[in-house]
Amino acid sequence: MKEEFVEDAKYDLERVSVKSDGESVPLTKREIQGWLAYAAAAEPYSVVCISALAPIVLESLASGYGYQSADRSIPCNTHESDYKCEVQVGGLWLDTASFSLYCISVSVFLQAFIFISMGALADHGTRRKTFLLVFSFIGSISTILFAAVVQESLYWLAGVLVIISNVAFGASWVLYYAFIPTMARDHPAVLEVGKNVKAGTDTPADYQFTLDRVANSLSSHSMAIGYGAGVALLIIAAVIALAMNQTNYSLQLGMALTGLWWFVITFFVWKFMPAQPGQPLAEKTNLFFYSWKRLGKTISRAKSLSETFKYLISWFILSDGSSTIISLATFMGKKKFLLSNTLLMVGAILVPLSALIGTYMWLYIQRRLNLTSKQTLLAISFAFALVPIYVLIGFSEIFGLVYKVEIWPTLIYFGLMLGAFQSFSRVLYASLIPRNKEAEFFSLYGITDKSSSWLGPLITGAIIENNDTRWGFVFPLVMMVIPLFIIWWVDVEKGISDADKFSVEHTDAKDGI
Repeated sequence: MKEEFVEDAKYDLERVSVKSDGESVPLTKREIQGWLAYAAAAEPYSVVCISALAPIVLESLASGYGYQSADRSIPCNTHESDYKCEVQVGGLWLDTASFSLYCISVSVFLQAFIFISMGALADHGTRRKTFLLVFSFIGSISTILFAAVVQESLYWLAGVLVIISNVAFGASWVLYYAFIPTMARDHPAVLEVGKNVKAGTDTPADYQFTLDRVANSLSSHSMAIGYGAGVALLIIAAVIALAMNQTNYSLQLGMALTGLWWFVITFFVWKFMPAQPGQPLAEKTNLFFYSWKRLGKTISRAKSLSETFKYLISWFILSDGSSTIISLATFMGKKKFLLSNTLLMVGAILVPLSALIGTYMWLYIQRRLNLTSKQTLLAISFAFALVPIYVLIGFSEIFGLVYKVEIWPTLIYFGLMLGAFQSFSRVLYASLIPRNKEAEFFSLYGITDKSSSWLGPLITGAIIENNDTRWGFVFPLVMMVIPLFIIWWVDVEKGISDADKFSVEHTDAKDGI
């Protein structure tokens, strides 16, 4: 195996030498498969663990070791409808329903630090792929260790494992996103149009059109493959839960299995995914502070990329709203409707399965109606905002997640938006970032995407601390509506032009880094 990885390193170095001469190396089919494979490896962690099982596991472990809010001398009774329990963490008493939200909040604060520290550094040499592999192994191993949490008194260890694994997942996912613009530019179809532009047979508009279509195709395929793998592992986790009488530990084993899957598939990614190398880093560069200095220079010139940062602001708000909906829906299912772990698992399967279908559905709609990525994202976001509105209508006690039967069509509708929502957002952003700074800018995207989720859990956790969980949906509704106006305001063509100009005018040498 060592000899194989040495050969991989030699191949990556060959790509570096070719790209340094100004020529792009066309991607092979196997390289594209290697890149897509990481979606199959890592996305199940998001689908199975963070979105479905981790909130349930953490809440159940905390409740099992917690006490009733009304009387902390009485152990928590999880068989009561809308039970309110607390668990002591250090010197604080936390609502058990909020425990997982606070764990996620801690992890995303740490993500922000990691994203910035590695971002610009990963744009040089083959570090982007190397960093991705390192974080992948850290995340997968910490997820596997959920099998070691065998007592409810170890609820704190489960919280630590969620924090570590989520930080590693977020970091690797940022690096994975950063491959989208470079993979699209090196795609044979795009390179062919690029040659035609030079020959005068195609126009720059044709090139941009092809680049957008290829990027959306790559992104949609990776999203669908990831959700497909997530659904498969959720089904296996459901079978394990049924075989073990739906115990909380059976869910932990489902998480551990997801970690094992992530760990194993990473070796295929290691072997076949192209490094997509950048320029070598200058000698005697301080590796720890480099990314911070580079990002500081970029932010100081944010006016030069007004459209890019305008979109980032909108995505910070929008992504936080969408992720908060997922967490709140899980708690409503468990606490209001008292769904069994098996039924919660069925719901968790419906969402990514619908997301897989929705990803291709919206890709078809875009091509059928000849919509831009921006127009498609606006349509999806508007449809997405109807979910919290529907839940809030439930205060009328007529409909709006008032009855258990409403859960399933609501989850399917939600899923049909989710996959395409994520896919088109990252492709639109990829078109607005400067060349050779993909990881640096996707680290900012990661902060606004994954790391923005600290705001929603903190605010909604405070809202539902002593109120009906339904009130928590007011926050994501606001967070879904406001960004629509900001995205509408983004001038994509100007953003692309500004990004191209920025990549030429702001190299390390010119910026004195």
